[in-house]
Amino acid sequence: MTNLLFTLLFPLATLMPADRTNPISTMEKKNYYCEYCGHKFPDVRSLTSGTCSKHPDGPNRGRHKLYEGTEKSKYTCKYCGKQFPSIMVMVGGQCVNHPKGTNKGPHAPAL
Repeated sequence: MTNLLFTLLFPLATLMPADRTNPISTMEKKNYYCEYCGHKFPDVRSLTSGTCSKHPDGPNRGRHKLYEGTEKSKYTCKYCGKQFPSIMVMVGGQCVNHPKGTNKGPHAPAL
């Protein structure tokens, strides 16, 4: 009788899995990267709220830009095709095929 009463009062509780794990806590955490400096952020809000030391307009003159590609083991420069282990390493060097001229700008990650 008690089980029947519980089922009538709380019908959704009987449909939930027995372990009742929180799906958000078991989801994989995603990292977000700045396309200009390569820094990693836990969420888009923290990425876009801070100023970027490698912004094209000058150090700290603009905000970080979200890299919209996927997380990879190697990143390729969209101008010269050279591969790098991270976006941070990539944007640290000047690109020989940069649109502004030879070594006039940093490498940029291809999507």
